[in-house]
Amino acid sequence: MKHTKRFFLVMLVCLFAVGGQAQNFRGGLRAGFTATQMSGDELSGFHKMGAYAGGFVNWRFMQNPRWAIQPEINFVMKGSSAFLRPDKNGNIGNKYVLTLYYLEVPALAKFMIINGLEIEFGPTFGVLFAATEKDANGKMPGRMPFRRFELCGMAGISYTFKEHYGISLRFVQTAIPVRVNDGYHSRQYLTKKQFSTEIAFSLFYQF
Repeated sequence: MKHTKRFFLVMLVCLFAVGGQAQNFRGGLRAGFTATQMSGDELSGFHKMGAYAGGFVNWRFMQNPRWAIQPEINFVMKGSSAFLRPDKNGNIGNKYVLTLYYLEVPALAKFMIINGLEIEFGPTFGVLFAATEKDANGKMPGRMPFRRFELCGMAGISYTFKEHYGISLRFVQTAIPVRVNDGYHSRQYLTKKQFSTEIAFSLFYQF
């Protein structure tokens, strides 16, 4: 908890520092969904769906209005899942559901290509506050815990189709493993290292 407080204190200081260098301040809210997968779990595909919601502030530079800085705070659900159907003999298929709950803080730079259409990119810092991992028998025992903090790279595109309304599509990739097997925990769905990959779609409202 102490490290978490320090993390968000640093982010607040960064927000004020950016605000002192930029003008045209606007705030907004977003809501949408994610499709995610986890490397290193012997599964593939963006099969895990989750919620994606948060708020942001946007500072557009007066000297060059094509550029803007946009810090955010978002609630994000990530993970992995697999549901195998019963075979022709009636044998029940396997089930695996991993859900990770993060509070993430992207620090994005935005560049306007044409009026309303922008690309965005930058680092994302996150704090994991809950994780569940289940199979067909329920909660899986003896699992390696996940790292508390994450560091990701984010890139995306957004389009404001009205003065206050817009949509965005983003790709997020963790830069460091979210979990590394130490050899003393169960290796099922965890070969060695795990990285999270996320595709996020959202609608946003800008004040």
